[in-house]
Amino acid sequence: MEMYPQQAIADCFNVVDSKQVDFAVVPFENSTNGQVVYTYDLIRDWFIPKSSTAEPNFKIVAEQFVAIHHNFLTNAKSLSEIKTIYSHPQVWTQVSSFLETLAVSPDVKKIDTTSTSKAAELVHNDNTNTSACISSKMSSELYKLPILYEGVEDIPNNTTRFLVLGASDPPLPPNNPQSTNPNESYVTSIIFTLNHDDPGALCDVLDAFRTRKVSMTSINSRPSHLKQWQYVFFVELVGDYKTFKDVSESIEEVSEKCLDLVVLGSFKRSWRYQSK
Repeated sequence: MEMYPQQAIADCFNVVDSKQVDFAVVPFENSTNGQVVYTYDLIRDWFIPKSSTAEPNFKIVAEQFVAIHHNFLTNAKSLSEIKTIYSHPQVWTQVSSFLETLAVSPDVKKIDTTSTSKAAELVHNDNTNTSACISSKMSSELYKLPILYEGVEDIPNNTTRFLVLGASDPPLPPNNPQSTNPNESYVTSIIFTLNHDDPGALCDVLDAFRTRKVSMTSINSRPSHLKQWQYVFFVELVGDYKTFKDVSESIEEVSEKCLDLVVLGSFKRSWRYQSK
């Protein structure tokens, strides 16, 4: 297996759609601060386009939960020398308590980067040794940056859920535990828009799932970018729509109530989720 690191989440979508790679892994949500809005918006823009375009050459084919641990890296000799701290925007709220207790000047700037590894690269290239970053142990090893504080995340079991994008299903890992109910082992992800001038439109959609006893694991929304104050809804359902009749029939009914509806994919529930 070969891995091809990308500079940004958007690049992951581009390389999997152009078939330069078989699969792309993108962050979707974090247990501490919720949605990774960049990914939500990219899914929206790829699957609910503003104009008629070719369908994407990929779908959601898997998920993976990864424990996320942050570290404070710097070449500075003391905290008083630090003038800048770099990290990815998603990280700041995951380490807010740590930053409040950190004995640095109130004038220290917090600067967003495209990734925590990019943050480490910037500190590595800082010849003044007046910067620091919130990043990973791997970045510490890669850029030879000392870890001044280890495990600075506010919540010890901080976890990010990643989605795997691809044209086909990935091979299942060995010894992947099975649910006693096969339907509960799968998730179907859909995205849709509604006529917001129709009173109760969202209630009608949710009622279609309730009537068939189809459980939702999540519902989120983002601005559609199609019309002002219109929203795109992201819903995840328990069950594989390809084999679970209640899921497929509820989606068929819901599609008649929506302006647009796209099935983003059905995929096996991660064993890490099942074991919780």
